[in-house]
Amino acid sequence: MEENGITTQARRRGRPRRLSREAIVDAALAALSEGDVKDFTMARVASRLSAGVMSLYSYFPTRDAMLSAVAENVFGRFEPPAPQENWRNEIREWLWATVRLFDAYPVALQLSAWDGQVGAAWLRTWLPVVKLIKRQGLEGARLAFATSWFSNASLGFITSQMNAAHLRRLESIKNIGLLERSEQLFITDLWFDLAEIDRRQVLEFGFDMIVKGLEAIMTTPDLPIHEGGA
Repeated sequence: MEENGITTQARRRGRPRRLSREAIVDAALAALSEGDVKDFTMARVASRLSAGVMSLYSYFPTRDAMLSAVAENVFGRFEPPAPQENWRNEIREWLWATVRLFDAYPVALQLSAWDGQVGAAWLRTWLPVVKLIKRQGLEGARLAFATSWFSNASLGFITSQMNAAHLRRLESIKNIGLLERSEQLFITDLWFDLAEIDRRQVLEFGFDMIVKGLEAIMTTPDLPIHEGGA
């Protein structure tokens, strides 16, 4: 069929992809999964959708608004642990829930904070565990100290283990030839043992140490903090 010299088939083929908030969030998540958040632009998302950049502004007025929507999408999939009588077990279950989310969506770490600001979606995910720590009797500067230590220790440890298995493969030490012969032999033997390490056991051990660290903060009277300070 022809209309003014242009076939209907050609017109259909040339139509831009229909936009929606959900489609834009999916495209933004894909773009973030392939790069760093500092390189994220609305133009990259528009390119994925074969759309003009200006068309995205009808849904998201700013880059931050789009990133916030993607963060809400990802952290909305977090499955919080059920309340438990023992706060230590609840902390461990929260940590395992975080591992499952980060395994499914490695980009979650980038979406917890960007451009020097902490995302609201991550704060909603993180706040229940902070309130749980507070209920163990911590207030003021001591609570702030515990919260800071726990957040850095847990996120740092979890993210370090996301790529640990890959780095424990023998292929990861292909530059070993630059070392002394005795060092090559030592590291080769060590790497064979490293390859046998079970990730779950490492995580369980680490989570136990994080819980013990919280216990130490709760019971150590002379922590290097100024009580009541900022």
